[in-house]
Amino acid sequence: MAPQAACVHEGGGVERRAAHHERERQRRQREAAGGTTEPAAEEAMDVEAVSAADVLAGVEESGPNYALPTAREGQRERRERLRVDETAKQAGHTIVETGTHVEILGEQGLWWPATIAGREEDVDGRLVHEVEYDGHQGEQYWHMLDDEQWRRATAMPTPADGTN
Repeated sequence: MAPQAACVHEGGGVERRAAHHERERQRRQREAAGGTTEPAAEEAMDVEAVSAADVLAGVEESGPNYALPTAREGQRERRERLRVDETAKQAGHTIVETGTHVEILGEQGLWWPATIAGREEDVDGRLVHEVEYDGHQGEQYWHMLDDEQWRRATAMPTPADGTN
């Protein structure tokens, strides 16, 4: 069994890193064969020089290209979650899965994008959802979605020029 990684790499950087490793492997093979270490003409065309400022700006804009793995849910936690979900379903409460992107209508009449971070049973037996608003990481708020105006967030298409 392979050891579990401390994080899982994702995003566009993964493919670039894999291509870099492949080019380096080919360079080492040429060097070991006693040939030149210069890349072939077609390989040289694939490499693009980018300033460090551009790379850092891209990371700042899109975030890192890795995600920490989530801890596996234990049997006790799973049973409690299923019990709470079944109770909420029987009572007709809204159940939104953890990780779902939603928009909640605020008092100002604006839709606030957020992510469902969890859910649990309140002291009165109603289901409450833990919400983390976009741009406010680390700050969780609890909402009874039955009492709120909310909608599932739709993915915005990315323009061809890469701007938001």
